[in-house]
Amino acid sequence: MVATPVLIVDDSPMIVKIIKKALLTNMIDGCQFDEQNIYTASDGMEAFGIMGSKHNIKLIISDINMPNLNGDEFIEILQDIGKLEELRVVFVTASSTKLTLSPAIKENTLGIIYKPFRYDSFVEKLKDLQKQKSLKDAELQRIKERQIEKKKFIEKICLIYLEDLKLEWITDTLDTLINETFSNAEIPEEDYLEMLYSILSTYLFEMEIPHSIDAKRISCILKNNAKKVEFSENRFAFIDGFKAQIKYVNSKELQPKEILQALVTSLLDKVSMATSKVKKYHMLKTKLYAPYFEYIIEEFTKLDCDFTDIQLQKLILEQKEIANFSQYLYDFINKNEVKNSLKAVSKSEALELELIRGLNKVLNHISTLSRHYCGNIEFYIWKRARESNEIYEYLKNNMPKSIPCTSRFLLHKNKITNRQHQNYLPYEKQKVLVLSNSLETLAIFKGEVSESFDKWNFFCFTKTSLLDAWLHSNIPDKIIVDYGFKAFEFDNGLEFLKLAFKVYPTIQDVVSMDQLYIVAKEIDYTELKKYKSSYNFSIMQEPLTLDGIYDSLLYD
Repeated sequence: MVATPVLIVDDSPMIVKIIKKALLTNMIDGCQFDEQNIYTASDGMEAFGIMGSKHNIKLIISDINMPNLNGDEFIEILQDIGKLEELRVVFVTASSTKLTLSPAIKENTLGIIYKPFRYDSFVEKLKDLQKQKSLKDAELQRIKERQIEKKKFIEKICLIYLEDLKLEWITDTLDTLINETFSNAEIPEEDYLEMLYSILSTYLFEMEIPHSIDAKRISCILKNNAKKVEFSENRFAFIDGFKAQIKYVNSKELQPKEILQALVTSLLDKVSMATSKVKKYHMLKTKLYAPYFEYIIEEFTKLDCDFTDIQLQKLILEQKEIANFSQYLYDFINKNEVKNSLKAVSKSEALELELIRGLNKVLNHISTLSRHYCGNIEFYIWKRARESNEIYEYLKNNMPKSIPCTSRFLLHKNKITNRQHQNYLPYEKQKVLVLSNSLETLAIFKGEVSESFDKWNFFCFTKTSLLDAWLHSNIPDKIIVDYGFKAFEFDNGLEFLKLAFKVYPTIQDVVSMDQLYIVAKEIDYTELKKYKSSYNFSIMQEPLTLDGIYDSLLYD
């Protein structure tokens, strides 16, 4: 093996001797050293002279603080004359030395070994630095390989954007900007939008093309061209889990009680756990709603390409899995599969009857879960719709004064008839709780607002004593609180909510679903800001108007 030329730079003869001994008595990462190829210097100036003597130095081990020319200054000179890329550099210095290195020097520096050290510990530290450098180089190489594909993708999005708008583009100029934007650091996909905005803005500026970049358009192109996120269609594993339990039961000699535990109780627990996460949402009739959710999502996505998000995709897949399991279990019960699939049942008619009774109970619970899931999807679709400017404008222009919900939208799109719409009316009903000390404010909601929202019931209260009885037997869908609502125990409506959370958990559910509205004067806005971190609410500004209340309740 050819010896590796190395230069040791230190004004301490003892340190030089320790390092020489360490190198001569060890092989480090494939490097072999001999006496003839180890060069030494006592300062940076002398070291620079050795570098110019054609010794083909590959490794420099240098002190920092030295006479005439410091070690870091010596390395900076090598960088300036283009010699640094050919070298590996290790600094040795006292632990008290504060060292600030430029990014270019850091890139070619293995690291720092702090004094004092013995020759054997020096070797271990040097090996560790080389290992870290190898790992870093390997990671950088992987990043560069990934960035080749990322750059192609970014260029593709830029070209689609420019072509869609019939704007001129020059590939070389665009490629240069893309290459300048990428660094050695990994760039996450969530940063693509900002990156593309910057690249396109700079490109159009340099090409002197007048155009205001449309971030929403970039986002849509990104979404349409990105790799689709794959979700499991078996998120609950209801069917697979049930089949596994059947296999388990058939492989054991179990008592009837144990069989019921394995096949019925475990399923009930699983369904109950899933239900607990969605039970705060209304129960909607699955057959009325589930067949149309994907149609509505498709229509809204035409209006706003950002409409569908990961959460909505998951909810739709979970609803389908629940429906599939419901059908599977129904067939299992009614097509004699209880007897055909379970060996123990063929010996006991009583066990068969108990299993059928138990599985029918599971089927009822599955139906309840499905209806809550429809409520969850219905809520989430229209929450997303209210957050979209494009959908908001469409609804206001095409469905004015109409409650934004699946049934009204389907009626508007002629997907259902007026007669069919009658089946949906019970599910359009909402209970709206209104709290205010002002009889004038309550009269507005009980009068013209109540008449306009014919399927909504407005329950108005001025005193908490009457409210207490109502909340013990009712769950509100929306809560409207006058900021000026006060009593001995609280100073305003939001302070009342803070107390109410402890007594009425259903109120907390309503607030967590963004169904809280605060009636307030403009002078109250500064005070309201301090509550924004605790509550998410919309403001109904006084003086109240029917149009203002409409906009708040339907679109906020």
